Amino acid sequence: MKLNHEVVRNILLTVEESLSYNQKVDVQDLAKFPLLENYDINDVKYTVRKLHEAGFLNISVSGTRLMEWVEVESLTYHGHEFLDNIRESGIWAETKKLASKIGGGSVSILAEIASSVIKSKLGLS
Repeated sequence: MKLNHEVVRNILLTVEESLSYNQKVDVQDLAKFPLLENYDINDVKYTVRKLHEAGFLNISVSGTRLMEWVEVESLTYHGHEFLDNIRESGIWAETKKLASKIGGGSVSILAEIASSVIKSKLGLS
């Protein structure tokens, strides 16, 4: 399955905006939030798992493989850091444009590109 970078950004934005401290949300319910409701549930589930693997989301998993519940708990520090770099739509658009020159990129590459875009705008590179 392909990782959709728009879903990545929208999950991070939704979790930050919608979850309060010590609150959890089931992935099925997360997918119903406005920024995610137009995506396939499997894209949302897959992306949540990948963001957890990348160290951007804290999640809890219970049940069995056939009846599994995944709850999103919070953004990690790295999740906040990445989101802060891609939050602004102009920075996000430029990040995606630069990544498209190489045919895409991993989330960690996107994070580096976004950081470089911001540094460039600040005259730091």
